[in-house]
Amino acid sequence: MSTRLSAKQASILRTLAAMLEHHGAGRITTAALAREMNQSEAALYRHYASKAAIFEGLIAMFGELILEDMNHVEATEALGKARLRKQVHALLLFVERHPGAAHVLTGGVLANEAPSLQEQVNVLLQDVEDMLVRSARLHSGQEQLSSDANAAAGVLLHYVLGRWLRYAQSGRRAAPTSGLSLHLPMLGL
Repeated sequence: MSTRLSAKQASILRTLAAMLEHHGAGRITTAALAREMNQSEAALYRHYASKAAIFEGLIAMFGELILEDMNHVEATEALGKARLRKQVHALLLFVERHPGAAHVLTGGVLANEAPSLQEQVNVLLQDVEDMLVRSARLHSGQEQLSSDANAAAGVLLHYVLGRWLRYAQSGRRAAPTSGLSLHLPMLGL
């Protein structure tokens, strides 16, 4: 996130993320969030203007963490194929470490919220796909824009989204990284 969060804002986001882990894709109201924090709803609104603003903060927090992981892999792995493998693994592992993120990043909890929230997730996913395209270009040895690299990145992102969705829908029983070593060769990695 480009702006620093206050301790209270960070606490609100952590609490919401924890609630999403337990309540899944069910609707979480600001009243329930306030109760969970032993606060009034008015106290929440002193730190965030709306429920949508709270979700915007949560999506931004998840995005920052995901892109940090992806950038770390990009900076430390020179080989395209190994980079792609590690980036896919990092994306899958992210939701295992942050289970509530699966419900947000697959849109489950955003269905009845402001459409701008899904658009924010879409922008994040486009950033992730762009990073995968760069790695796919490196893997294919092509410097310029390649439809093959774009297609490969799209397939990998769809694989990740499918694993995230299955994880969310299974109540966290179908771990995203389960079977990854078998799946990667099928994906050309």
